[in-house]
Amino acid sequence: MNDADWVNVQTFPDRFSAEALVGLLAGEGVPAYIAPDEPIPGLAWSFSVLVPPPLLHRAHWILKQEPVSESELTYLATGMGDESK
Repeated sequence: MNDADWVNVQTFPDRFSAEALVGLLAGEGVPAYIAPDEPIPGLAWSFSVLVPPPLLHRAHWILKQEPVSESELTYLATGMGDESK
């Protein structure tokens, strides 16, 4: 299957949130990547997270689980935890 066949799971207004979802999905064994909507290179309006069609149902199931905390999102997006704890 080629990447052009992948389907949108969710779209975000910022790359940080999209990266967090990609990290969450990857942690659950679902490959994903970010496709920015860039009418002009370097000026993205939105960031879509795409997965292979056979894994779309699993990706939606993962999204419906317990909400992810801010510290979990930060760790998934950056690999860095909250050192204040």
